[in-house]
Amino acid sequence: MDKRYFCEAPVFDISENYDKNLITVVSTNLRCVNDGDKGKTNWFYRAPFLVKTIIAQKPDIIGCQECMATHYEYLTASLKGYGSFIDFRDDGDSPESCPIFYNTAKFELVKKGTFWLSKTPDRISKDWDSACYRICSFAILKQKKDGRELAVFNTHLDHVSQQARINGIKLILSKLEECGGMPCVIMGDFNCYESSETYEAAAELFDDAKYRTDDTDSGATYQDFGKEPDGENIDYFFISKTGIAVSQYKVIRTTYDGVYPSDHFPIRLKMNLI
Repeated sequence: MDKRYFCEAPVFDISENYDKNLITVVSTNLRCVNDGDKGKTNWFYRAPFLVKTIIAQKPDIIGCQECMATHYEYLTASLKGYGSFIDFRDDGDSPESCPIFYNTAKFELVKKGTFWLSKTPDRISKDWDSACYRICSFAILKQKKDGRELAVFNTHLDHVSQQARINGIKLILSKLEECGGMPCVIMGDFNCYESSETYEAAAELFDDAKYRTDDTDSGATYQDFGKEPDGENIDYFFISKTGIAVSQYKVIRTTYDGVYPSDHFPIRLKMNLI
């Protein structure tokens, strides 16, 4: 293990711990590795706490944002019983990604891919004044128990350009049309509020999962390592209007003696295909 880590990575095997009657999905912005994060906000200090938080949810599907190679190496060492894939958004020195992890005891991977949120989605590119290259990674997963399929899309919309966010979500929605009507989940950091045009574009065709269950949570997801405890909700699960039953939506606010695992709280969805 890299000597910069605060402690060894905790290890969890989902194949021995999953709920056979529910699909649990977690979306989490990991916070990129950068020189500005010092002390307890530094990735190498908070990594084990973030993994402990993920493990506690016993997720069948995980979508991460701002995931660099360092994050991915640590996560794959910790999360046993998962298949996963990663495509980086550019070919720079430390690119980010939106990887997807899935419980191999429960799901078979049918198809996977990544596209860029741009006018040329099949290659590294950016448009609409996007500050960064932005991508969406997706997986088609087949339930082993009954052969039913679920499309999972994981993205991180631009933090600067509103037009890039709007056109990015519209591109994702157009790609979902290729799924042939199968149940779909779109998750990630949308960098927008519920009052935004980006949110409204998504909500026109899909439902915000938090409003499809009485067991729900409306708290903020972005808290800047606790500096903004009453911050904003910018992370979402959007789900198909049919084919999915939601039993719970929750913002995971776990901290460890003042250590925040990330500058975002993870969000968790418990659901079933119907």
